[in-house]
Amino acid sequence: MRLRLSVVVSLAGIAASGLTHAQQQSGDAAAALPQVEVSSDRTDLNREELQQTLEQVPGGTNLIDLDQHRGSQSTVAKVLDFEPGIIIQEFFGGNDQPRLNIRGSGIQDNPVSRGIQLLQDGLPMNQADGSFVIGLLDPEQAQYISVYRGSNALRYGGTTLGGAIDFSPRTALNSPRSVSFELGSWGARKGALALGSRWGDWDGYLRASHQQSDGWRTHSGGERTNLALNLGTDRGTWSNRSYLNVTHNQFDIPFLLTKERALSNPRSVIGDFADPNNRSIEDFLNVRTRRPMRDTEQYRIANKTSWYGDRTNASVGVYAEQVNDKFKNPAWQADTKAANYGVDAAIDHTWQAASGRKTRIEGFVSANTGSMPRQYQLVSPVDGSLVRRFGDLDLDATNLVVGGQLIQDIAGNLQAVAAAQYVYNKRDIADRRAPGLLDSTFDYRAFNPKAGLIWSPSKNVRYYANVSRSAEAPTFWQLVDLGPGSVPASPASLYLMTKPLKMQEAMTFEIGTQQRGERFAWEATFFHSRVKNELIAEVQNFAIDGTTVNYDHPTVHQGVELSFNARTAGGVLSRGDFFTMRGVYNYSSFRFKGGRYDGNRVAGVPVHLLMGEVGWQINSKLGVSLNARWQPQDTHIDHFNGGLKQDKFLLLGANVTWKPAKQWQVYLDLHNITNETYQTAYVVRGLSSEDATSGLSTPSFVPGPAFHAFAGVRFSW
Repeated sequence: MRLRLSVVVSLAGIAASGLTHAQQQSGDAAAALPQVEVSSDRTDLNREELQQTLEQVPGGTNLIDLDQHRGSQSTVAKVLDFEPGIIIQEFFGGNDQPRLNIRGSGIQDNPVSRGIQLLQDGLPMNQADGSFVIGLLDPEQAQYISVYRGSNALRYGGTTLGGAIDFSPRTALNSPRSVSFELGSWGARKGALALGSRWGDWDGYLRASHQQSDGWRTHSGGERTNLALNLGTDRGTWSNRSYLNVTHNQFDIPFLLTKERALSNPRSVIGDFADPNNRSIEDFLNVRTRRPMRDTEQYRIANKTSWYGDRTNASVGVYAEQVNDKFKNPAWQADTKAANYGVDAAIDHTWQAASGRKTRIEGFVSANTGSMPRQYQLVSPVDGSLVRRFGDLDLDATNLVVGGQLIQDIAGNLQAVAAAQYVYNKRDIADRRAPGLLDSTFDYRAFNPKAGLIWSPSKNVRYYANVSRSAEAPTFWQLVDLGPGSVPASPASLYLMTKPLKMQEAMTFEIGTQQRGERFAWEATFFHSRVKNELIAEVQNFAIDGTTVNYDHPTVHQGVELSFNARTAGGVLSRGDFFTMRGVYNYSSFRFKGGRYDGNRVAGVPVHLLMGEVGWQINSKLGVSLNARWQPQDTHIDHFNGGLKQDKFLLLGANVTWKPAKQWQVYLDLHNITNETYQTAYVVRGLSSEDATSGLSTPSFVPGPAFHAFAGVRFSW
């Protein structure tokens, strides 16, 4: 199935016509018959309900209300960046393909493709092997984003060190109709149309959008087209909602630069200069000739039914997805056609004793299976065309997660939480090019228990602690790799190999607090994870010849996640004005305990990351704010902690929002207003040779964009 943009536009038109016709029919019926109000909020997960769900988790969580988000929401990085426990590194020169890290999970991948469970309305969006293409997500399709950091995602089938991110979609029940436009630096533009209607017990919502950019670096343009449609009904004791998502995401990859080039000419690409000291790299990684890129199409349907009772609730969701993905680096291209099918079911029952203490017990099961046939082809150094197939694999994955959770009132405002999940993952590899050569089967099993406490001395104050286990099976991107020595010695002799990787396991202890007041709220969480068989990337000289291994000694991930939000009383400088302040501090201390990197930091994550913002709401229509992102020390990008480092940096930005009328919103976002030269991301290396640590001859860094701006307007009705 391969739909073109014209088909997507046609579908959008048909759906929009259907919604409009339904609205007209509903309006005509209302004029002819007495109006009947259907009172139900169950299909509209409002902020209070989501907040209550998160407060039953004895660990760190985030709730992001996109209706309260100021400025552009066009990328995942923009809506997740200012959050405790979440570290965003833009990777492909400004395209919406960031490296997303929570507590160190998935940081080794370039770009990130594992370590976090992505969800839509509680239903998994990852592929069958656990991988994902984060650039497929349009955050503006969601009203709320719930983040379950670490093993706090146990209920949603999350088994990884990073946890889960659940996108609660916009519907006709929670969002108005709207049209919006956005323009920005380097040819960035986006347009979106959202239509919704309610008729009787039913509602429908359609959102279509298109965005594109020329990119700030050479060969860094991209575009994304999204169509999202959902239909729902609420019959009081049960509700049902169906989803359709069609996405096409394409972007060019400007690739990496040496440290010297990232500082002196950050907009350039490898191949722009005939450097006699780096002739082999300039020729082999010539971006203008080889044209690395990623082109991904996604088609997804899902349905979720929920039942509600006085004491018992239940839900069943099913989904099916096809993803066609072409991923090309300067040496080779991998074409994947993935089909994924899954089901998720849960039931919970609550009863109350004569003493008033409540007991809630929950059971859940999540299962999916899928095929991901993948072909590998060699890229011509002459014109970038595909000249030879060197790999053709059938990749099949099956997963099962079964678990339960008990929440028990103990005394006063103290609750105990006990949970466990059984995990089974299977990975099958069949070599179609040379049958039997790479054929492999990997079975992974794990039992992940969790115990925690929640103390809530008042409505808006809670303290929590938990100890939990997590386990993560490798994806096919880790299980299948290039054979050693095939790059760069003889690119024409590229070949594949499979690696018998083990499951990454971790025991985590966590303690923290969340407190919310009328004008002040704050959160503080400390976590300590001891990781066994961590999946560690070791990239070599050319940055496309890396490998993933299980580290043979323990690693320790520990850190602190802090945030606060404050607002003054009104009338500070003028009648009705007020000031807002918010700040985030993420401390990450990840180290190797034993082995060849003993005592060193696990490369890839800044030790200290601080973000702050001060805003002034001048009146009900106009608001301005200044923000800062500060990485106060250099960050190692190689596990030997040698001379190759990402420089420290301080980025300043500003935002202006204006609401000239209730239905209109205008915004202006300014980024890097001091035009700082910095590196936003990098590959994680594992060599200790002078060539790998000098930083002068190895392509390792993604330069951060210079000063840029976005302006947008939204009309809602």
